[in-house]
Amino acid sequence: MPSFNHECDLFLLTSNYYYHADNALTRFARLGARNIDGWGIASYRDGKAAILRSADPAFDRQSNDLSREFVIATQAVSSSLVLGHLRLTSSGSLNVVNNHPFKLNFLEYDWTMIHNGTAANKRYYLTPAERLLPESDNDSARVFEFLRAKIIDYLQDQRHSLIEGCRYAYSKLLNEDPHGGYNIILSNGYISFIFIHHRPFYILNRDKRTGNVTIVSTMKLTENEDWIRVNKLSRKKAKMLVYAGPTLIYNGDIPR
Repeated sequence: MPSFNHECDLFLLTSNYYYHADNALTRFARLGARNIDGWGIASYRDGKAAILRSADPAFDRQSNDLSREFVIATQAVSSSLVLGHLRLTSSGSLNVVNNHPFKLNFLEYDWTMIHNGTAANKRYYLTPAERLLPESDNDSARVFEFLRAKIIDYLQDQRHSLIEGCRYAYSKLLNEDPHGGYNIILSNGYISFIFIHHRPFYILNRDKRTGNVTIVSTMKLTENEDWIRVNKLSRKKAKMLVYAGPTLIYNGDIPR
């Protein structure tokens, strides 16, 4: 697996109850201060995704503190499912339309996606006429469009499950670009798919009086809690985890 110089950071909070994720998100932004090219947050309410994002850094190096815009955004989010992304550009222009999360509606869901890594082979990109995120000129938007097309194609057979459809689409992506980097979190607001490829994730299960919550990140956000480091197996292409609320419902591998 190649080494990637540019590393965005990813965050997921998933529960069966609504939470303010401002403490976790601000910790995430402080630890990811090196990602200077913007941020984005997705949250869900009644299955509908709302996106907040900016091309300005979440951490202001001049004031040595979090940006006011980012702090206000984190305080505004109350959801049972939150995705966060800190961008360090490896593809595409410095423009808010290139900041993750991206959103597409298909199969009657609002889907959101965040990506860490860089495409090495662009042959799988949909043609300009087929693109659904034409304003974005980075590889992550093209990845999302590709996954959507393959998921829909796979589910034409009604015997197929959504989990297997996402696994199929991601496997196709790695087959098309075996030298790219594809750590991805994909969600439809009810189920979240974590694809672990070239970089490990850290997972924390918190027991709260108001209901359990699971946090997933490319960074270990605290030192006094029992985070689990999860990586792909050495003889596999990638690992796939699926969460419904705080519960892990699928743990599988993408074979070579």
